[in-house]
Amino acid sequence: MSVSVACGVSSVEYTISGPDTAHIIRQSAHPALAVPLVNAGCRLITPNSKGFTLLEVMVAVSIMALVLVTLLGLKDKTMQDVMLADHITTATLLAKRMMTDSIIIKPRLPLEDAGEFSEQEFKEYTWKKVISVTPLTQVMEVRVAVLWKEGMRQEMVELVGYE
Repeated sequence: MSVSVACGVSSVEYTISGPDTAHIIRQSAHPALAVPLVNAGCRLITPNSKGFTLLEVMVAVSIMALVLVTLLGLKDKTMQDVMLADHITTATLLAKRMMTDSIIIKPRLPLEDAGEFSEQEFKEYTWKKVISVTPLTQVMEVRVAVLWKEGMRQEMVELVGYE
Protein backbone atom coordinates (compact mmCIF):
# COMPACT_ATOMS: atom_id res chain seq x y z
CA MET A 1 0.00 0.00 0.00
CA SER A 2 1.28 3.47 -0.86
CA VAL A 3 0.43 6.68 1.05
CA SER A 4 1.34 10.25 0.17
CA VAL A 5 1.88 12.87 2.86
CA ALA A 6 2.33 16.56 2.14
CA CYS A 7 3.92 18.63 4.85
CA GLY A 8 5.01 22.19 4.24
CA VAL A 9 7.28 22.29 1.18
CA SER A 10 8.05 18.56 1.23
CA SER A 11 5.95 15.84 -0.32
CA VAL A 12 6.75 12.28 0.69
CA GLU A 13 5.43 8.97 -0.59
CA TYR A 14 5.53 5.97 1.74
CA THR A 15 4.90 2.27 1.38
CA ILE A 16 3.36 0.55 4.33
CA SER A 17 4.77 -2.88 5.02
CA GLY A 18 3.22 -3.48 8.43
CA PRO A 19 0.82 -1.86 10.90
CA ASP A 20 3.54 0.32 12.43
CA THR A 21 6.22 0.52 9.71
CA ALA A 22 6.49 2.70 6.63
CA HIS A 23 9.34 3.06 4.13
CA ILE A 24 10.13 6.15 2.07
CA ILE A 25 9.73 5.50 -1.66
CA ARG A 26 10.16 9.00 -2.97
CA GLN A 27 10.69 12.44 -1.44
CA SER A 28 10.18 15.34 -3.82
CA ALA A 29 11.36 18.82 -2.90
CA HIS A 30 14.47 20.84 -3.17
CA PRO A 31 17.10 18.94 -1.11
CA ALA A 32 17.95 22.05 0.90
CA LEU A 33 14.31 22.52 1.94
CA ALA A 34 13.64 18.90 2.82
CA VAL A 35 13.21 18.36 6.55
CA PRO A 36 12.55 15.14 8.38
CA LEU A 37 8.80 14.66 8.88
CA VAL A 38 9.20 14.19 12.62
CA ASN A 39 10.77 17.64 13.00
CA ALA A 40 8.29 19.25 10.62
CA GLY A 41 5.38 18.25 12.86
CA CYS A 42 3.84 15.93 10.29
CA ARG A 43 2.03 12.77 11.26
CA LEU A 44 1.72 9.73 9.06
CA ILE A 45 -1.89 8.62 8.93
CA THR A 46 -2.37 5.01 7.98
CA PRO A 47 -5.56 2.99 7.75
CA ASN A 48 -4.68 1.46 11.14
CA SER A 49 -4.20 4.87 12.82
CA LYS A 50 -6.86 5.75 15.34
CA GLY A 51 -8.02 9.09 16.70
CA PHE A 52 -9.99 9.78 19.85
CA THR A 53 -13.37 8.13 20.10
CA LEU A 54 -16.47 10.06 21.07
CA LEU A 55 -16.51 8.24 24.41
CA GLU A 56 -12.95 9.31 25.20
CA VAL A 57 -13.75 12.92 24.36
CA MET A 58 -16.91 12.83 26.49
CA VAL A 59 -15.01 11.37 29.46
CA ALA A 60 -12.32 14.07 29.14
CA VAL A 61 -14.93 16.84 28.96
CA SER A 62 -16.80 15.46 31.99
CA ILE A 63 -13.58 15.30 34.01
CA MET A 64 -12.82 18.91 33.07
CA ALA A 65 -16.37 19.95 34.06
CA LEU A 66 -16.04 18.18 37.41
CA VAL A 67 -12.74 19.91 38.12
CA LEU A 68 -14.14 23.34 37.16
CA VAL A 69 -17.24 22.91 39.35
CA THR A 70 -15.04 21.86 42.27
CA LEU A 71 -12.78 24.89 41.81
CA LEU A 72 -15.75 27.25 41.65
CA GLY A 73 -17.15 25.77 44.88
CA LEU A 74 -13.76 26.14 46.51
CA LYS A 75 -13.59 29.78 45.42
CA ASP A 76 -17.01 30.46 46.93
CA LYS A 77 -16.03 28.82 50.24
CA THR A 78 -12.79 30.81 50.29
CA MET A 79 -14.67 34.07 49.79
CA GLN A 80 -16.99 33.22 52.69
CA ASP A 81 -14.00 32.44 54.91
CA VAL A 82 -12.36 35.76 54.00
CA MET A 83 -15.56 37.66 54.84
CA LEU A 84 -15.86 35.87 58.19
CA ALA A 85 -12.22 36.62 59.02
CA ASP A 86 -12.81 40.29 58.14
CA HIS A 87 -15.86 40.43 60.43
CA ILE A 88 -13.99 38.73 63.29
CA THR A 89 -11.07 41.16 62.95
CA THR A 90 -13.35 44.21 62.88
CA ALA A 91 -15.40 42.93 65.84
CA THR A 92 -12.24 42.26 67.86
CA LEU A 93 -10.93 45.77 67.25
CA LEU A 94 -14.31 47.28 68.17
CA ALA A 95 -14.46 45.18 71.36
CA LYS A 96 -10.94 46.26 72.26
CA ARG A 97 -11.93 49.91 71.78
CA MET A 98 -15.02 49.45 74.00
CA MET A 99 -12.92 47.63 76.61
CA THR A 100 -10.31 50.40 76.68
CA ASP A 101 -13.01 53.07 77.02
CA SER A 102 -14.64 51.11 79.87
CA ILE A 103 -11.37 50.71 81.77
CA ILE A 104 -10.38 54.37 81.32
CA ILE A 105 -13.72 55.56 82.74
CA LYS A 106 -13.24 53.18 85.72
CA PRO A 107 -16.86 52.45 86.65
CA ARG A 108 -17.16 50.90 90.10
CA LEU A 109 -20.82 49.96 90.04
CA PRO A 110 -22.15 46.73 88.52
CA LEU A 111 -23.49 47.69 85.13
CA GLU A 112 -25.14 46.10 82.08
CA ASP A 113 -25.40 48.13 78.87
CA ALA A 114 -25.96 47.50 75.17
CA GLY A 115 -26.05 49.56 72.02
CA GLU A 116 -24.95 50.10 68.44
CA PHE A 117 -21.85 51.75 67.05
CA SER A 118 -22.39 55.30 65.80
CA GLU A 119 -20.02 55.05 62.81
CA GLN A 120 -21.70 54.28 59.49
CA GLU A 121 -19.24 51.50 58.51
CA PHE A 122 -20.00 49.60 61.74
CA LYS A 123 -23.84 49.74 61.55
CA GLU A 124 -24.14 45.95 61.28
CA TYR A 125 -22.36 45.47 64.63
CA THR A 126 -23.94 45.78 68.09
CA TRP A 127 -22.27 45.65 71.50
CA LYS A 128 -23.03 44.48 75.04
CA LYS A 129 -21.06 45.47 78.09
CA VAL A 130 -21.31 43.87 81.53
CA ILE A 131 -19.33 45.13 84.53
CA SER A 132 -19.67 42.93 87.59
CA VAL A 133 -18.05 42.40 90.96
CA THR A 134 -15.62 39.58 91.67
CA PRO A 135 -14.86 37.80 94.95
CA LEU A 136 -12.06 40.34 95.37
CA THR A 137 -13.68 43.63 96.33
CA GLN A 138 -11.00 45.73 94.65
CA VAL A 139 -11.34 43.97 91.26
CA MET A 140 -14.19 44.42 88.75
CA GLU A 141 -14.80 42.11 85.81
CA VAL A 142 -15.44 43.89 82.50
CA ARG A 143 -17.01 41.86 79.66
CA VAL A 144 -17.49 43.40 76.23
CA ALA A 145 -19.19 41.47 73.43
CA VAL A 146 -19.54 42.62 69.82
CA LEU A 147 -22.25 40.84 67.81
CA TRP A 148 -23.14 40.70 64.11
CA LYS A 149 -25.20 38.56 61.72
CA GLU A 150 -23.29 36.15 59.47
CA GLY A 151 -25.91 34.84 57.07
CA MET A 152 -28.66 33.34 59.23
CA ARG A 153 -26.60 32.92 62.40
CA GLN A 154 -25.55 35.37 65.09
CA GLU A 155 -21.77 35.64 65.59
CA MET A 156 -19.99 37.17 68.57
CA VAL A 157 -16.55 38.20 69.80
CA GLU A 158 -16.21 38.64 73.56
CA LEU A 159 -13.34 40.16 75.55
CA VAL A 160 -12.97 39.85 79.32
CA GLY A 161 -10.78 42.11 81.42
CA TYR A 162 -10.25 42.80 85.11
CA GLU A 163 -9.78 46.24 86.61
